[in-house]
Amino acid sequence: MLLSSSSTRVAARMGVKMLARGIGQTDHYHRPLLQLCCPSSSSAGSTAPTSLFSATNTTTTTTSTVRGTQERWMQRFESESIPEPETSIVNIIAHVLDLSGPGEVGNHQNSALNEAQMAKIEQLCQCRLARMPIQYIVREWDFRDLTLKMVPPVFIPRPETEELVELILQQMDTQRETLFLEIGCGTGAISLSLLKHAPKSSAIAIDQSRYACELTRENAETVGLHERLRIFKHKVVDDLPAELGGQQFDMIVSNPPYVPSVLIPTLDPEVKIYEDLRALDGGNDGLTVIKAILRIAGRHLAKDGVLWLEVDSTHPPIIEEFLSKHGELMGLRFLASYKDLFQKDRFVEIAKL
Repeated sequence: MLLSSSSTRVAARMGVKMLARGIGQTDHYHRPLLQLCCPSSSSAGSTAPTSLFSATNTTTTTTSTVRGTQERWMQRFESESIPEPETSIVNIIAHVLDLSGPGEVGNHQNSALNEAQMAKIEQLCQCRLARMPIQYIVREWDFRDLTLKMVPPVFIPRPETEELVELILQQMDTQRETLFLEIGCGTGAISLSLLKHAPKSSAIAIDQSRYACELTRENAETVGLHERLRIFKHKVVDDLPAELGGQQFDMIVSNPPYVPSVLIPTLDPEVKIYEDLRALDGGNDGLTVIKAILRIAGRHLAKDGVLWLEVDSTHPPIIEEFLSKHGELMGLRFLASYKDLFQKDRFVEIAKL
């Protein structure tokens, strides 16, 4: 199912609204909701289990049209201030009806929904009311030209990261044999997209999360790129896993944790309740993991190799200043920073001397 329009991808972006509920207070609420919304095996259109939200259950025994259901849930989402209400319900309906994408929903406005479909839509809409990201609800999302499986709590790739991949591909010799490393692979979106468009390349991906490593492996197998990708579970502190101790790379790429710790409690519920905060928390200044990656790049980039980073918009000048002082010792040189579609400095290019 293709879910690639810019309006739907915006729904995945982080926010900075205050939430009264503390992070630790969501645990008991979170687990049963994940079991309801993301069972280990599910099929679109199947009868839903008993809702956790029976007091507000709107499912009826009569059939309803797609149009009526879409309008009713849009109004409900709007009344409860759910972000991207139309995106949410259209994607849920497309998922339940097993359509090729949300754009197809418009062609089925007068179609009747049976009781099982209505129950499934109810179940998934209640998950959205609980601020579960739509990507987790429908269990897949487009990243450029790949449709990847999404499973909580693995970090959901953002639209800016698509821009990072595009920027890399514009400057990469895609017909050359290249070995690159991705630090913090999450769903595998960056590595898999680069591998697809650079057919002679191979990659190593690492992540501290076992769930992320498993999901990257599954997505790699689904898109047929697993033979060119090796995956390691490893937390980046100062260096790579022992198995990669002497490895040199032509390129390193990372969308590391870069949100300052103090801002984590201010993130939107979709982010701080459901996603792995280790993929977001960059320490006091948001630079803890970035500096570790710089140290790794200094040791593991081949001569003239390149490090690409996605960072907070305040970070490029800080990184440039840091490398002006320490870059020669590390063997690194700041090359450039690039803006994202919102005209914020978001991407940094660094070369190995």
